[in-house]
Amino acid sequence: MKRIFQFVGFLAMALWLAGCAAFERSPQAETALGELPASYRGELPCADCAGIRHHLSLFPDGVYSLETVYLGSEEDRRFHERGEWSLDATGDTLTLAGGDSGPRQWRIRGEAASLEMLDLEGREIDSSLNYRLQRTEEFVTETLEDSYWKLIELGGEAVSVKEGTREPHLVFHADQARLSGFSGCNRLTGEYQRDGDSLSIGPLASTRRACLPGPDLEPRFLAMFEEVAGYRVRADRLELVDAEGEVLARFEVRHLT
Repeated sequence: MKRIFQFVGFLAMALWLAGCAAFERSPQAETALGELPASYRGELPCADCAGIRHHLSLFPDGVYSLETVYLGSEEDRRFHERGEWSLDATGDTLTLAGGDSGPRQWRIRGEAASLEMLDLEGREIDSSLNYRLQRTEEFVTETLEDSYWKLIELGGEAVSVKEGTREPHLVFHADQARLSGFSGCNRLTGEYQRDGDSLSIGPLASTRRACLPGPDLEPRFLAMFEEVAGYRVRADRLELVDAEGEVLARFEVRHLT
């Protein structure tokens, strides 16, 4: 009996999410939020720090990207989050689902000029403090080319490196259509061809450094390039995809200056 209730609950949740996904791409969503993609920024109150800087990006396919920076006297704590957004039936409330703390809601204000954070019950926060993010005039995003992209996920698995170890990364150089980077043990270089969202990589060459035994990250990373057929840049994240649109690897931008 317990399993039946669990199944029913799971089915209800799946149907709810499907309904949200269908609505968020509807004309009503476009009317409520205006032209997408869109960026919202602001600094919101924090109970134990100087403030929390938010940078929220909303994409037309119902995906969002959120960067939060906890400000204070010590080193700033920076977090990245990615998930799905949806609107309620009235088009007044935006829900972000994907963070560790569960779904969060925001009230759309001033013809989508700002977003006001709501409490955990979906009610307005009774405070004189500022809980609003302001829409930027232009969508704020990184570009594929001339950006430093750190590898964070490969084949659906998170990639991490030991402290003090060089991180796998890519840089697409626009002036010569040349690719450079580091694959985990060796430097790599090569060519790439881009046409709109289509992307092909190769041929590639790499150094022949002898590496210590360990995870097979480098051979998997190099083999991935043969399957790349396109890319997507979502704010500060890069996704390399295959011919079916499946994500092969994810990267996060790193600003070196």
